[in-house]
Amino acid sequence: MNDYEKEANSQNSNASNAKGFKYPPVLPIVFYDGKQKWTAETNFLNKTEMSGVFEKYIPKFEYELISLNEHSLDDLAVFGDTLSLIMIIDKIKTPDGIKMLGKLPPGYVERLSLNIPERLKKLMADVITVLLKKINVQREEIEAIVEKIERKGIQEMFAIENYDVQETRRTARNEGKIEGKIEGKIEGAVNLIKNLKTPVSEAMRVLELPEQEKSRVIKELERRNIPYVQEQ
Repeated sequence: MNDYEKEANSQNSNASNAKGFKYPPVLPIVFYDGKQKWTAETNFLNKTEMSGVFEKYIPKFEYELISLNEHSLDDLAVFGDTLSLIMIIDKIKTPDGIKMLGKLPPGYVERLSLNIPERLKKLMADVITVLLKKINVQREEIEAIVEKIERKGIQEMFAIENYDVQETRRTARNEGKIEGKIEGKIEGAVNLIKNLKTPVSEAMRVLELPEQEKSRVIKELERRNIPYVQEQ
């Protein structure tokens, strides 16, 4: 017994066993984001071997094709639901493309927050993970961003609109250069590790810190109770 039958029976005992009981219609939809024109067969019958002989026994349904490249952000945002966000994210192909999140219609985020149940927030975080991997964000940085999304909710997803990996690293590197001292670079490394969850060795490499300064970086992290990753 499926969920639809259970729901029908909860309203009317054994309703699914009645002669007049009918199942709801199912609309198959394929979302396509490729650049080339869709040329595959859309009718299930025509995709089945020996369909001419067994036509009587083969379902004769077609799926509806939706080409995402033909729809604008406004077209997708009007729905304000989980699926609309996934389709919007799928449009982001490059690091610069992430800025399109800032062009969504006013009120979209608020409607999205109302329409996405708690159980789907993990799914949304996974979708964001795929997006960030696609634009070559490092694993440690992805984990930090996703953790914020899961903890603070759907609004945090749109904070990545202004996220610039290279700029974040440049800022940390400049902190050390401005000071012109090892102490300044250590401070920059600590901030990089704290804000982006960058491993100790990676932060030191970015800021060009000598290997012998690793113990000082770690000591400063532990003094401030900042979690860190230290490779062997």
